[in-house]
Amino acid sequence: MRARVHPLSGAVYDVLADNLIEVNLHGRVGRFDSQGRWLSGELRSCDPQLCGWLAGPQLPAGVPGNPKDFQPGPVPQ
Repeated sequence: MRARVHPLSGAVYDVLADNLIEVNLHGRVGRFDSQGRWLSGELRSCDPQLCGWLAGPQLPAGVPGNPKDFQPGPVPQ
């Protein structure tokens, strides 16, 4: 999966295989859809813009500029 760290909160946003987003903030985890709507988990809020950017409609794979083709940065442990 591809993970991104939110620049303000430090939460890790991970795109799952089913195009959902798993957000981990200091060990609290929640799952959200591409519009940032809560689906499950202890963490119940997220950044809907980042969810849309990562899991929303995308350019076709291989097209320059598709964010899913970008190399993910390091994920803090």
